[in-house]
Amino acid sequence: MEDVHVGARVDQPTREEARQLTNAPRSVAVVNGAKAEEEHLERLSDFSQFVPNYRPQEGNPVTTRPAIRGVSSAIGLLSRSSGNSVGAEFDTGFILDNVFWKYVGFQGTDFIDLRSFELALGPQGTAGGKNTTVGNVVIQTQLPSFERAATFESSFANYAHFIEKLNVTGPIVDDKLAYRLALFVDKGNGWIRDQLTGADYLNDNRWGARGQLLYVGDNVTDRLIFNYNAQYEYSTTNTFATGPFADSFLVYANGTLPARTFAQNVASRLGKPILTYDPYRPYATSAGTFTGRNYTVSNELNWAIDENTLTSITAYGRSRILAHNPIGNQELEISGGGLSPYVDQFSQELRLSSPREKTLEWVTGLYSLYENAWSRSTSVFGADAAAWYSRPALQRGLQNNRDSKSRTFSLAGYGQATYHIDDAWALAFGLRDSYEVKEGSVFSWDQLYANQFTFAQQEAAIRAGGGQPFFDTGGQTKTFNSVTGILNPQYRLNDNLLFHALVARGEKSGAINNAAQPILDGSLNFKGWQPLITKPETSWDYEIGLNTNWLDNRLVANFNFYWNDIYNFQTSLTDASYADSTGQPIRTSYLGNVGHLRLRGFEFVGRWSPLERLWLSFNGAYTEARWIDYANATPPADWIWPATAGSLAAPLTLSRSNTRWENLPIWSFNVGANYDQPLGALFRDFGTEWDRPVTGFGYVNVAWQDKTQLTDPHSVFQFWQPPFAIVNAGLGLRTDDERYSLSVWAKNVFDERPIYSWSPGDASNPASVGLPIRPRTYGGTLRVKLY
Repeated sequence: MEDVHVGARVDQPTREEARQLTNAPRSVAVVNGAKAEEEHLERLSDFSQFVPNYRPQEGNPVTTRPAIRGVSSAIGLLSRSSGNSVGAEFDTGFILDNVFWKYVGFQGTDFIDLRSFELALGPQGTAGGKNTTVGNVVIQTQLPSFERAATFESSFANYAHFIEKLNVTGPIVDDKLAYRLALFVDKGNGWIRDQLTGADYLNDNRWGARGQLLYVGDNVTDRLIFNYNAQYEYSTTNTFATGPFADSFLVYANGTLPARTFAQNVASRLGKPILTYDPYRPYATSAGTFTGRNYTVSNELNWAIDENTLTSITAYGRSRILAHNPIGNQELEISGGGLSPYVDQFSQELRLSSPREKTLEWVTGLYSLYENAWSRSTSVFGADAAAWYSRPALQRGLQNNRDSKSRTFSLAGYGQATYHIDDAWALAFGLRDSYEVKEGSVFSWDQLYANQFTFAQQEAAIRAGGGQPFFDTGGQTKTFNSVTGILNPQYRLNDNLLFHALVARGEKSGAINNAAQPILDGSLNFKGWQPLITKPETSWDYEIGLNTNWLDNRLVANFNFYWNDIYNFQTSLTDASYADSTGQPIRTSYLGNVGHLRLRGFEFVGRWSPLERLWLSFNGAYTEARWIDYANATPPADWIWPATAGSLAAPLTLSRSNTRWENLPIWSFNVGANYDQPLGALFRDFGTEWDRPVTGFGYVNVAWQDKTQLTDPHSVFQFWQPPFAIVNAGLGLRTDDERYSLSVWAKNVFDERPIYSWSPGDASNPASVGLPIRPRTYGGTLRVKLY
């Protein structure tokens, strides 16, 4: 593995990056660690500007829904559902230092001291890790070094934002045992200020530490990694993720209007005014910070057996998240909620692999994973709840809780081989068989108080406020056998052109529906259960691509077309098969399976050096995600009008078959430029310490995306986010011996504020928009190599 040194040049691809771009017979994109360091790429959203078709959709570890080719988890923005992701199976995977982390909460941190960031597209799992259906994010951090080195970096930006980083490495026993320590602190004020308390929302307050030991023997290497990170932030949950821009103006699809708007209901029920329609100036009630902590430890042992390598990867991770969401905006105290998941993951992988560049290259292994997750979803009622719901017993502090448990045990065998038929032709093929056991349960209960109201009155009031009745699904268990396979031929026409194709089958097991509940009629009579564990999901992926390199590798351009059919896609749907005592259907929505989803698109990635020391990078994607068979979709709010005598009843479901997804741009492009210019010993007049050559550097990156539909295509009002571009840029100086580096930089230079959701509101909510996560930020960074 090659080290990326502090201040290393980013105007040339690393050996691994060049190998991947020119020789990989599948669609991949790579960002090297030097680029990440110099251009201040710390979060997954920063890296998304340099790879095609990746949208991390960062909020906090509960709301984050990373998407590749538009597909996120079974529960997420792009899959038309929201809720508890604990226990869900993700179509996208996340691998850090060769360890697959199943729960999305492990992605909620700053990533520093990196060797590389890679996006691998298409079904994964035949060469190791856990199986996924659309792709993996793969991050590698720097290895410990046997040369002593220490680097300190300090950044300061607007919003009183500072980031401090320290990396230290060196030998403990020469040529045998080395260590590496990386620390960061990331703190800053938020850019949305509460008008009552002055609290700064969407702020930064996180830190982390990673320690490593590397042992190198004659035929053995062993790498032990300890990692801890924590955050205490007013994150993007509820009030902070969306904001009001007007009173509700909902119009039902049958042409009627609600009896009252949101503001009229607030005035008539509570006798209070609306304080703001500015989404950036909230009056949040009982807002608290979001607390998250992750602990991970992993060990990778590599043992050379003749010319082959036996690898053992052992890992344990623990994620603890505690949400303190506000009860409301406008200084109202009606109700609020939060989700607090606790997740533990154990994994063990044994892998045997051949050396590279043989006629037959192969890898085979066993993989096991155990995840034990518990989460509590809470609905809390405030001081205004009794008047809002006309339920005097609905007093402040009453609480409806839903505790869920989910366990996953996975055991898999896999193998992949590449047979080089001759200098031009090669065929890669792989197979994986995964046996998984899923266990889940949901228990709903209330937190009541001794007061003037009986427990029965309080229970009834909670039901009227939207809380769930007491129930226990009991534990349920299902087993799954998932098969993943790939056939990946390649043909090298000459040194400049590599053609490749892929036929792949991916499969993921059923998801645990942690929001499962009983189906009840209006009199709370039991009718049945929502499914607790969904059916498995199957993906068939067909791709054809071309890797090209020209001008002695100074121009690399890769192109890939894909067609991906996903069957039994796990998402939200509506069931109206149950009826109440009068024969009226009962509408209930839950996590289930949709018949058929199709992804089609085109991706490209490349870089070009037209002049010495100038490198241009480019990537982009055309993405079409379309429901092919989705008959029982949940109707949007304007299609659920109240029943009145003599009028047409609202539909129980609407078909989304043969419609495109919303919240997904069809076109997206990322372009960037990096330039270095040697300046000589520019500061020699300041003394002998400064008599050293200096290089000036600069970069600019532009991430553009097409217009995006934010509303259900059936809705009366349609809203599209217009096209926009996020521009990042920086200038700096660094000494050629890598001792010092000083830069100034800006992210989102033109302060673009795209919105990510739009709603006309309803009788209980104002018209609202989903807010961007970050405005324009600018600052400076000093990096010093201490020794």
